[in-house]
Amino acid sequence: MYRLDKSENGVNLYTQLVNHFRQLIQTGTLAPGARLPTELYLAQEHGISRNTVRQAMSALVHEGLLERHQGRGTFVRELLVQPEPSTPAEKRIGVMLCYAGDQLNMEILIGIEQAAKSHGYQVSFAYSEENPAQQAQDIARLHNDRVAGLIIFPLSDEEHDPVIEQLQLTNTPLVLVDRYLPRLTTDYVVADNFSGGYRATEHLLILGHTRIGFMHGTIGGLHTSSVHDRWQGYCAALRDHRLPYDEALICASPLSANLGTNDAYVDFLSRADRPSAVFVVTDNHVPKVYQAARQCRLRIPEDLAIVGFDDLIFAAHLNPPLTTIVQPRVDIGLRAGHLLINRIEGYSGPIQRVELPTSLLVRESCGARQRIQQSVERLGALSEQ
Repeated sequence: MYRLDKSENGVNLYTQLVNHFRQLIQTGTLAPGARLPTELYLAQEHGISRNTVRQAMSALVHEGLLERHQGRGTFVRELLVQPEPSTPAEKRIGVMLCYAGDQLNMEILIGIEQAAKSHGYQVSFAYSEENPAQQAQDIARLHNDRVAGLIIFPLSDEEHDPVIEQLQLTNTPLVLVDRYLPRLTTDYVVADNFSGGYRATEHLLILGHTRIGFMHGTIGGLHTSSVHDRWQGYCAALRDHRLPYDEALICASPLSANLGTNDAYVDFLSRADRPSAVFVVTDNHVPKVYQAARQCRLRIPEDLAIVGFDDLIFAAHLNPPLTTIVQPRVDIGLRAGHLLINRIEGYSGPIQRVELPTSLLVRESCGARQRIQQSVERLGALSEQ
């Protein structure tokens, strides 16, 4: 039986499972029409969660290697008609994602696929796992495979990218998603990260907090455009409310979900001058912020108010549920897909820098409802006097 590498330094389990089954299919070990074991069986066989198996199978369905039949199971896809080598490249686009199994990446891909299907295009995709060599290899493969254009989710630690620069030199139609590269002039579609960062910080300011922390990841840090723009929104909100920027309130927190420690969070929240509220740059960090707060004996939101960014699927199920900025993930992919296809089909207008609006979703982690309840109780007490 194939064994997954579960060591801390190994490739994540989702990616290992995708690679394993892709190899079985491409080498013919799993023949066309073969039925795969159930998700429950695979989860038990490999000692992993059923959700990890489901995400891996979904990725292989997106790649066109598997197909699902409701009530029957998952099967290796059998191509009844093999594509001719001369298949027009202009009817297929390539997508280079950053992470496989990540909700943001997968929902962007869904939007891209919706746009592609509406124009009669097919989608080929790959993912880099933030590895520059892997990204370069997969972009070269997609380009050599004669895709008509590319949608790329850039690496987080790059202000410019020689691979993307080379694509520009060859006049390859190109659209970036989620992040942009400040030194390159390209079409891109992103969330309005500045306004989202501003709104998150202002919400905490309105609730009466004057020491608000900003927590971001160490990979790329403020060089990543999405993180930088959210930080700029944070700074602007402080400035507009006449509060000084304090570097001591900035926490570069560990990004990897596999790290067995949250010492950086604990150190940040256990200081005597700790913040009373934090804006966490992505919801992915928030569970460990919750753990660190409890380790420091801080109650959420009474002692520490928290606002995140993304509204990932688990945010509503945290205890307490997370107040967060919602970004339109599927719409980002949809707009990027339409924009790329327009470029492929001859649109030569000016560079498009699309920033889609975000919104604040208030739940319990920020303490807004407690503040309102306290105000109501005070007003009631005054009215009785």
